Amino acid sequence: MDLVKELATRRAILFTQELSIAHVVVEGDSLKVITTLNNPKQNRTQWGHVIEDIKKASSCLQVCSFSHVSRGGNSLAHSLARRAVLTADTDVWLKELPLDLDDVFQSDLP
Repeated sequence: MDLVKELATRRAILFTQELSIAHVVVEGDSLKVITTLNNPKQNRTQWGHVIEDIKKASSCLQVCSFSHVSRGGNSLAHSLARRAVLTADTDVWLKELPLDLDDVFQSDLP
């Protein structure tokens, strides 16, 4: 499961570069992945090249931070992941979320 989260994180970082977004906060519910991304040492595990790709790509951004968020505090991400499983399309919302996700978004706010 960590590899899936690592691959999704790499894609998200590359996507922010495509959109010319310079300041990024990546939140994830896998403490292991977030801790590994914040570790300055080179990752030499089986899938360490994915972590190193993320670190390299994120270093090209003006600001990029990785922070752990519990799954319970990240309902929107969970809802988006479930939505992604149900469709083959890639959906991008730059200004407004779909109406059905607005309540989920509001529940994630402090």
